[in-house]
Amino acid sequence: MTAGADIAWVWDHQSPPASANAWAVTVVQMQLTPTSITERPRLRGLPAPLDRRVTPVVHVDPVPVPPRRPPDAPTLTVALNDAQQSAIVARMLDASQRSTSGWVQLDFEARPSQRDSYHALVRRIRAALPADRRLSVTVLAWQCRSAAWIAPIAADEVVPMFFRLGPDTRRWLAELERGAPALHPRCRDEAAGFAPQTTPPADWQRRWPRRYWFNLAAGTSTVWPVEAESRIWSTAPARPNDASHDHPSMSARP
Repeated sequence: MTAGADIAWVWDHQSPPASANAWAVTVVQMQLTPTSITERPRLRGLPAPLDRRVTPVVHVDPVPVPPRRPPDAPTLTVALNDAQQSAIVARMLDASQRSTSGWVQLDFEARPSQRDSYHALVRRIRAALPADRRLSVTVLAWQCRSAAWIAPIAADEVVPMFFRLGPDTRRWLAELERGAPALHPRCRDEAAGFAPQTTPPADWQRRWPRRYWFNLAAGTSTVWPVEAESRIWSTAPARPNDASHDHPSMSARP
């Protein structure tokens, strides 16, 4: 791929692809509960980034929904409270201090009932970040059909995730190849997330100036598909020396 930036999005159990010259790395995982939030650092150590541009990512999991709930059970997907928002803002500020790309990213699949408080959270993060740090947020593909979801997002970049699209995958891909005119403009013009296993590198993806690549390979210690890696990142920078230890700049806490 050429014309734009191709960024390897690195789950907390993965090592990054050696040939990528830009990484988006999960540095902390946060888990919402009905009233609070917990956190843990990434599971797998990282090699030294060397001259790579690294974007720290704070991943937030929504409140788990039990498979069977009584009909009269209270709704779990309530709005984010102030304590939850404050905790996420604090971790985003921590992460931003370790950015070598100038970016920091929030990866949070907010539920419909959290929409307004999600927008408030993003505004708080943007207001708290230094002026020289840019804010990226991921969104689900379906949210790109809703101006009410996308328009109020006060981030510098919106990254729709065009993978794991379920039974509508073919329809989505056909629409994306046509330029996705029905999607909100921010989902068409800024950035996008792809997975080589389901949306392999193709010329039509170049319409997005920044492309994040997610590795969906199963397992606790995954490698990138060799063919896809070579197509996405044709010029390899220096290979990291050691993928088993955390580099200080990517530790979960300052």
